[in-house]
Amino acid sequence: MRTNRKKPLVVAVVPAYNEEKRIGPVLAELKKYVDEVLVSDDGSTDGTPGIAGKAGATVLSSPVNMGVGHATRLGCEYATERMKAGVLVLIDADGQHSPKEIPKLLEKLDGGYEFVFTSRFNEKKEMPLIKTFGNVFLTFSTNILAGISITDSQSGFRAMTKDAYRKLGLKADGYEICSEFAIEVGRNRIKYCEVPIESIYDDWTRVKGTDVTAGLRIFTRMLYGRFFG
Repeated sequence: MRTNRKKPLVVAVVPAYNEEKRIGPVLAELKKYVDEVLVSDDGSTDGTPGIAGKAGATVLSSPVNMGVGHATRLGCEYATERMKAGVLVLIDADGQHSPKEIPKLLEKLDGGYEFVFTSRFNEKKEMPLIKTFGNVFLTFSTNILAGISITDSQSGFRAMTKDAYRKLGLKADGYEICSEFAIEVGRNRIKYCEVPIESIYDDWTRVKGTDVTAGLRIFTRMLYGRFFG
């Protein structure tokens, strides 16, 4: 556990939906790098909430599946208001991201940045090709709308200060929340940076998330939310 009374409380927020086969090891590893872990369960119909509770995480459960954006927003609100988090680390429940990379994000926050994005585009190029196309399209569009410059707007692994989070007017319920984070960072002129990370792709994480079709759907919702939301 990352315990340092001179520094703000670091809470990992883990949105999860039907991840009983994967979430246990993720939570066990997370506890080494943060002070508290909050699993925002998005109406799972399997044993995800029980496994999370047995692993020592605080579990916040929705009665029905509302979407990753809704679970993320709910978790962040609970972490900042009820758990008194000073820093939020958002990470997926499926094991695609390694908690071992968390210190890199916290170091950036300690150095004066308010928000840290992560990029899965590195020299190893692990991302499946179809996801790459969807991601590049969404990242290009997001950069234009947000007025910022990042290389991977769709990574679910990010960190921010409590004060930065409170400036964000998040509304999205689905995957479009990834682009919404970037747009809100740009709109509020939050000091940000991006760090490269490695991602773990297997049969499950290769099919989850954003492809071209999903990207177009997210783009449409993103535009509507930006100009009419």
